[in-house]
Amino acid sequence: MHRDLFHITPSGRAGLIFALFAFLVIPSVSGSQWLSIFTSTGCFTLAAAGVAFLYARLGMVSLTQVGLMGVGGWVMLRLNHAYNLPFEINFIAAGLITMVFGMILALPALRLRGLYLALVTLMAAGGFEIVFSTFQFPNGGDGFWGVKSSFSAEFRRPWLAQSDEGFLRYTIVIATLGFLLIELHRRLAPGRAWALIRRSEAAAMSAGINVTLYKTWAFAISGLVAGFAGALLAGSLGLLDGGTFRASESVMIFALAVVGGANYWLGAVLAAALFRIVPALLNNWGVDADLSFVIFGAGLLHAIITAPDGIAGQLMGLGAKIGKRAGSAFKAAPAEAGLSTSIDIKNITVRFGGVVALDDISAKFTKPVSGIIGPNGAGKTTLMNVISGFVPDENGAVQAAGQDLLALRAHQRGHWGLRRSFQKEEIADDLSVEDNVMAQLDGMHMPHHEKRADVARALEIAGMTDKAKLAGRSLNSFERRLVDVAKCLVGNPRIIMFDEPAGGLSSKETLMLGDLILSIHEHTGAKTLVIDHDVDLISRICEETLVLDFGERIAFGKTAKVLADPKVRAAYLGVEEG
Repeated sequence: MHRDLFHITPSGRAGLIFALFAFLVIPSVSGSQWLSIFTSTGCFTLAAAGVAFLYARLGMVSLTQVGLMGVGGWVMLRLNHAYNLPFEINFIAAGLITMVFGMILALPALRLRGLYLALVTLMAAGGFEIVFSTFQFPNGGDGFWGVKSSFSAEFRRPWLAQSDEGFLRYTIVIATLGFLLIELHRRLAPGRAWALIRRSEAAAMSAGINVTLYKTWAFAISGLVAGFAGALLAGSLGLLDGGTFRASESVMIFALAVVGGANYWLGAVLAAALFRIVPALLNNWGVDADLSFVIFGAGLLHAIITAPDGIAGQLMGLGAKIGKRAGSAFKAAPAEAGLSTSIDIKNITVRFGGVVALDDISAKFTKPVSGIIGPNGAGKTTLMNVISGFVPDENGAVQAAGQDLLALRAHQRGHWGLRRSFQKEEIADDLSVEDNVMAQLDGMHMPHHEKRADVARALEIAGMTDKAKLAGRSLNSFERRLVDVAKCLVGNPRIIMFDEPAGGLSSKETLMLGDLILSIHEHTGAKTLVIDHDVDLISRICEETLVLDFGERIAFGKTAKVLADPKVRAAYLGVEEG
């Protein structure tokens, strides 16, 4: 079993204590008005957790969360009045049906990001608002919409939560379970996959991650918790109004999730408290509740300018400072039988419009470490992208170990054994070094203990064992590059490709990296292809080299002979032919 799965962090411990306090104390000391306000706060806490989860894990802006709450509430009311089923059955059905709507919203997310995705989801929220305002919520009537002129139908609450106090406690328990569901996903393979997708979809695909699957999965979870939130709100009030689920409310709940701190459980609680409790307090004090919008705007400016992690991030940082003031070696496993045959690139041609990026490139790499060089714009990275599956080829082939790699999708090539790094190291800042490497193995069918051993071995080879638990954001550029190498060493790699691995490194670091790359074949048996502008590095570690210029092959063979070729010296080294 995952040894870190049930580890309780200080933040998690504080959250559980807060939930226990809310469960035991708040219902006992609240009047009827505040019981309703606190219950709706618990519902919106769950909804805010869903939208914050999408933003924190995938960088996706969804402005439909309150609309999805309306879907959950509508289903809950319709099932209750039409079939008189137990609350729990209606509740689960409301969550699952809303989850399907959330998965539908994932479709534009497969193509869009940022402002465009926000606009599409906002339009969806506007659509929900129109439907709710036009047809209203079920109240015991006949027909599909279940609406009648007067409300007389009874709403069935859970048998454990018939009173307002009991239902508030019920809401707190469900909200806590929702947080635990999200945290469980964050700690397992989906969380690692989402972190890599947010960092770079190309890097995620090269790690064997099915980006479509995991994006849809994330929107499904967000829709599920929104449906549960809407169902709880319906259970609290017994009747819902279309004005509760306006598109502007979805925008507000997202903005408040950012203000509260999307990366923290406390951020969702603060978002819901600002959304429901602050206006209620202003009303009690005889102040216009619309003043809350001014407070929200000030909070958003504060978050953007001085607190990128939100209020919760500031509080957690303050707590860490106060707390600070107050207070196994693995032997390298024998190399697997790697790629004993060649990497045979045949007739690769790529056109971008009228520009020929690669023109009928062929080469057969047979050595453990081979190089690909050429001036900027020569087509080196394009060739690597063709092999990776990110750029389509017209009619060529890449044969290795009896497999044409071009017949596989990008993430399938990762499962087959293709690994690569990128010009900019793709390390997820919010994952530990160990989890960054583990993400490479999540899609592979291996026992968990074998995965852990493989990760530990890769970190030992890369010299990063002592930093396994550090977060990616705490590493320097050389350490991040070493983690990039470690990611390529796990899961029995067959081909490893490095795209300018020495970029930005010092001479000493480049020397160390070269030694590490030279050792890869001994440790894993994999063939390695290296792109770099550092001719000294290429000449030291590569036995054979392919030279490209303007998308054409101008030389291929033993590295020393290639670098002495007058055409290469003229094209790449700036030396004219005599």
